[in-house]
Amino acid sequence: MRTEDIKADLLRKAGGALSAPDAARMLGMDVVTLQELAAEGAVIALPLPGGTAYPACQLEIGGMVSGLSDALRSMPIRSPWMRLEWLLTVDPALSGASPIEALQRGRVTEVIQLARSHRAD
Repeated sequence: MRTEDIKADLLRKAGGALSAPDAARMLGMDVVTLQELAAEGAVIALPLPGGTAYPACQLEIGGMVSGLSDALRSMPIRSPWMRLEWLLTVDPALSGASPIEALQRGRVTEVIQLARSHRAD
């Protein structure tokens, strides 16, 4: 599978992506604050032709998925595409849930521990 196809598949699984202005509006913040969160690794920002995109799966009405920023900050992997793949991939350590599903179910501590266990890229 080509890299472009893998990225397109990840974006599909993530529920699509939002532009910086749309993601910032959904989170109730300005674009500069959103970019600062991305720079510190607290939100996934994907470099795409035409600008940066924010995977929809990490956002809920009024904020980020609870615990996601802490999990991302705990993870040594910095590649945004690898982080998104990790977030969406079912993990046996989470009883067959993906990290994003586990976070949505309130299993924050487990996801943070799993994030810390990954080796840096």
